[in-house]
Amino acid sequence: MKRLSVFVLIALFAGNGFAQERARGILVAADKATLSSELAARVVALPKKMGETFKQGDSLIQLDCRLFEAQLDKVDAETKVARMKLDNTKQLNQLNSIGTLEVVIAEAELQKVEAERSMARFNVERCDIKAPFDGAVEQLDIHRFEVVQQQQALMKVVSRGRLEADIIVPAQWMAWLTKNKVIRLQVEETKQTLQAVVSVIGPSVDPTSQTLQIRATIKNVPAKVLPGMSVVAEFQ
Repeated sequence: MKRLSVFVLIALFAGNGFAQERARGILVAADKATLSSELAARVVALPKKMGETFKQGDSLIQLDCRLFEAQLDKVDAETKVARMKLDNTKQLNQLNSIGTLEVVIAEAELQKVEAERSMARFNVERCDIKAPFDGAVEQLDIHRFEVVQQQQALMKVVSRGRLEADIIVPAQWMAWLTKNKVIRLQVEETKQTLQAVVSVIGPSVDPTSQTLQIRATIKNVPAKVLPGMSVVAEFQ
């Protein structure tokens, strides 16, 4: 995990003599991705715009698929012919009109066109880029009718329902800090309080600042709480 050196650590002490440790952090999305094209094709539809939400499996980007659909139709026809040739070859072999070599060749030809059919069907499926998880469109880098290239970044998507907090703490806290420890997060922008659980403790300590990065998983995320907001983590 990247270190959040911009945040300053704070330690406050309550009047009853018990230390209440605090540290600053930032909210990050548990799921985030940059969608790219696996094909060179023209964009024909963008069902979701920037800021709009979607469900896993929803169509996000549709590419012109006519060429790939035509290729699939062609291979479908070739597969049908190859299967008929194989059936006919097997019948002739049963009548001892041909040898087993012809049957083996016909079977190999059918396997070849079936493999080509699978590739053609896969290309057709790649024309419709679907959402990998529930979330929202964070950034849209294309428009309709544009021609995109292979591996070109098209859209950034982020989950809103699953957030985590990256927090920097002093390395000395390792004496009592453990995974699954319950903490409170005060969201600075919305003044809301969130419940979270320490899910990851960084594998190394920064030798210069003697700090450690941890990650906390938030149980319930309110609608107004978004990735990128700042939090103050309170460790009881």
